[in-house]
Amino acid sequence: MSRGMWSLPISNKIFFTFFLAIITVAIGVGFWIAYDKTGFSPAKTVRYYCGDEGEEFDPNQSQEEYLESLKEGIYFPKSYRELLGVTHAHIFSIPIVVFILSRMLAMTQLRDWLKIAVYSGSLAGIIMNLGAPWLIRYTSHHFVILLTISNILFILTFGAYIFFPLYDMWFYRGQIKK
Repeated sequence: MSRGMWSLPISNKIFFTFFLAIITVAIGVGFWIAYDKTGFSPAKTVRYYCGDEGEEFDPNQSQEEYLESLKEGIYFPKSYRELLGVTHAHIFSIPIVVFILSRMLAMTQLRDWLKIAVYSGSLAGIIMNLGAPWLIRYTSHHFVILLTISNILFILTFGAYIFFPLYDMWFYRGQIKK
């Protein structure tokens, strides 16, 4: 078991705290972008990936709904190249960030089974997050649930990656277990 982050020199604690603060902002911006694109709505998520060319005008639509749809604009289906480009960027960046955060979590006094649960949850979230857009676009709209589940896993695991090291560094006052 690790000696814990509480025993690190203050300069390391400050460095790790700044890093975790920046990661927190980056995650927040990522979710903000996702919200801006989809509103976290399954229907809008499907529209974002599959487009709305096949949708027909609804004559029973209210004036407000019609004006809102005009503001949103026309969505075209994501092309193979668009999905490939986004997947390529994320398949490198997300695992690197998760690896760094995992190394920090490994330095805490957290029990091994909980660390393994966080590692496993983030791996599952990465796989679902990278695969869901492809499945939504080319297989079935029902795979939108995978994107929702991956976002929940990301919130839980990234929350653990950030909270536990901060707690271990600044609030935990345990003894070294031999």
